[in-house]
Amino acid sequence: MNKKLTQFSQPEPVKGQGIHVFYYSEKVEDYVQNAVSYIMAGMEQEEYILFLENERIFPLIQKELEKTFTQEQMESVHFINNFDFYFWNGNFYPETILSNFSDIVTPLVEKNKSVRTWGHVEWGSQEEFEETLEKFEIEVEQMLKNVKVITVCAYNADRVSDDLKDIYDR
Repeated sequence: MNKKLTQFSQPEPVKGQGIHVFYYSEKVEDYVQNAVSYIMAGMEQEEYILFLENERIFPLIQKELEKTFTQEQMESVHFINNFDFYFWNGNFYPETILSNFSDIVTPLVEKNKSVRTWGHVEWGSQEEFEETLEKFEIEVEQMLKNVKVITVCAYNADRVSDDLKDIYDR
């Protein structure tokens, strides 16, 4: 498990501040296990869980969760197709993504609900996407300074440059 991800399996966010984890994985099996562990920790803490995942990996995670949790318990996990979420208007615009994220999360935070999110960030073969991705990560960090939410931005290690990994592996 990525060292940064293990630190937050049972997090205690600083009052008024969120936690942002840049997570990447090379193997689908490891990714699924880490996602399941992250969701289970949130379920055990009775948190609202927003989970953005693709149609290919989602059933693998759901199958693992169903081994432990009832259908009623599973209702605390809110799954959204990651492509629908990240490409709301047909393009990956950080401002739109963060606005949509805020629309979902802010009302919960205002009601003092504990929230954790996991977003599997994917994109097509868009040229020069690295700059957009870096901007997105910076804006997520800025947004979470004022919102008490635990957020994992998850990536396929092969799709993220070594430069971007180095920024967040510090």
